[in-house]
Amino acid sequence: MPADGAGNKLAKRTNPSIGKGIDVNDKDEGGKLVPRQGRPTTGAFSNVQELLDYAVFDSEHRDKVKKVLLKLMGDPTSRKDHKNEGAGKLGQITFQGVDTPNTGDDAGCTKPGTRMYTEYYDTEAPVTVVCEDAWVFPDRDDQDCDELGDTLSDDFPILGHLVLHEYSHWDWFLRDIAHGSIVDQHGADEQISGYGLENAYHDLDKNYAWYTTEVLWSILCNKEYKPPGDDDSD
Repeated sequence: MPADGAGNKLAKRTNPSIGKGIDVNDKDEGGKLVPRQGRPTTGAFSNVQELLDYAVFDSEHRDKVKKVLLKLMGDPTSRKDHKNEGAGKLGQITFQGVDTPNTGDDAGCTKPGTRMYTEYYDTEAPVTVVCEDAWVFPDRDDQDCDELGDTLSDDFPILGHLVLHEYSHWDWFLRDIAHGSIVDQHGADEQISGYGLENAYHDLDKNYAWYTTEVLWSILCNKEYKPPGDDDSD
């Protein structure tokens, strides 16, 4: 696991901006987005880069998936000792804690199950709203391999997982690779929800957060996890 902050000087340039309604001094909420004092690899923004770093060097994913991951993580050839700071344009995203459900086509934090959502995703300056329900998700350092079990479950996502999921919706930045919007549906008619682990697992190459999360824990915990719903006890 990365343990030092070498190269971290670029983090302010490549991490999203913090907007209204998020207090980074609140360790239980906004503070979970940024590194803790003396621990530069903690915080959701740093955790996203670790998710990308492990997944992009995993040989199993398809070409388009790799292109999306590489674009989000920046040019890997310029990284030193496999430490990356992400694409510079991520600094154009603003994360805020103020719910704005009427400024776009999203129902906002009042929609059941919504933890984050992104407005203006087709522009160069998107705004991601962090809902109260997002803050219950842990930092990577606060999760324990022994608590995860043997099967992929809703215990696996960290706060960085949610952040990466929102990054993947930035159509303005990723459309040239995805050739269209990255949406949370799958199936021939694209009417099946891509939310929730079992739904997402149908098409993990379109759900980058779940894909990278599975790779991260498989490497950190040195084990291969069973697919959701695969329970030998049945």
